[in-house]
Amino acid sequence: MHYKLKRMHKIDYRRVRVSVQKNQKTNDLLQYLHSHHIAIYHLRSTKDALQFELARQHIGVLRKARSKYRVKLKLHYLTTDELLPKRLTTFISLLCLWLIPMLCNYWIWEIDVQATTPEEKFAIERLVQEEFAAPILKKSLPTDQEVREFIMQSFREYSWVHVAKVGSKMTIQPQLAPKNEVKENNDGYYHLIARNSGVITHFDIKSGERKVAPNTTVYKGDTLVSGLMVVGEKQLLIGAVGDVYADYWLESDFIIPLEVQYEIVTEEAWHITFANEGLPTEIKSLSLPDWLARYIRIAKIETREKVVETLTEEHIESRIMPLLHEKLSQSLPMKSRIKKENLLHIQFEGGKVKGKVLYLINENIAKPYPIH
Repeated sequence: MHYKLKRMHKIDYRRVRVSVQKNQKTNDLLQYLHSHHIAIYHLRSTKDALQFELARQHIGVLRKARSKYRVKLKLHYLTTDELLPKRLTTFISLLCLWLIPMLCNYWIWEIDVQATTPEEKFAIERLVQEEFAAPILKKSLPTDQEVREFIMQSFREYSWVHVAKVGSKMTIQPQLAPKNEVKENNDGYYHLIARNSGVITHFDIKSGERKVAPNTTVYKGDTLVSGLMVVGEKQLLIGAVGDVYADYWLESDFIIPLEVQYEIVTEEAWHITFANEGLPTEIKSLSLPDWLARYIRIAKIETREKVVETLTEEHIESRIMPLLHEKLSQSLPMKSRIKKENLLHIQFEGGKVKGKVLYLINENIAKPYPIH
């Protein structure tokens, strides 16, 4: 069985403006179009021509009429098939489409405060709006440290304020300090509470009852190890002693000069001299018996050279990050360690290198709290 397929033609209603030169055959052309049920729009007559519009799908009938009556006509397509017509309005629209988002990116349009209670959120929002209300130019916005200090000076109950800028939005998230204060305890029995927030990794305790499990998130002021042990219906006062280690993130800002000066050792050599002769810079001297040290000295001499270097992005991993790592390691308590470090951003401006690093630190967060 054969099936006859019919081709479906899409009707094209786009307009075409037709300009016909006036002569004796002009009326015959219009009559021809009327006889073929061709709709004509916006018919206008001038001194030399007759203008009207019709649908693009009727151009074939118009051309037959032109050949039959031998009239001169011009066609002007009011709409084209171009995706972006080459017009001034198209250029201006594309320029605005590119320029407006770029200009908006230089502004902070929204300041989001994430507080624990609606009252705290309203109070911080009112304080922030009085100081720097959105929208605000990013260049005029204070730094993260300045925003943090400004809020913590007005609200003493906060121990930390996290400030994050993503695109055109700034997020402020304050963290409350524990309300309980550590007081002297003459009995010497304590609980162990969290000094700051983090994720528990392991315990090193000598006495006490654990109140949290590893891989649990704790917050500042939470009880980690209790100094009271429940036996049946009684509570035994044993005291909590030991360390509780947790991972937590720490943001660190740094500003260092763009040009750094340091010394490098270019040459090393051992020198033997008499005891009464002076030596240049010596970094190591051999210990000799007393009877021999009165006559000679044996020391390592080094030659140093001063080098001035301008820091670039290539020096971030090799120079800047190890320096910051060592500086933070020296400021941490014993047995603490840095597990991970991420460079959030870095900026070279005004002869300075400014940046922010996020560290994952494992540290003993337990501190004693007296049992009263």
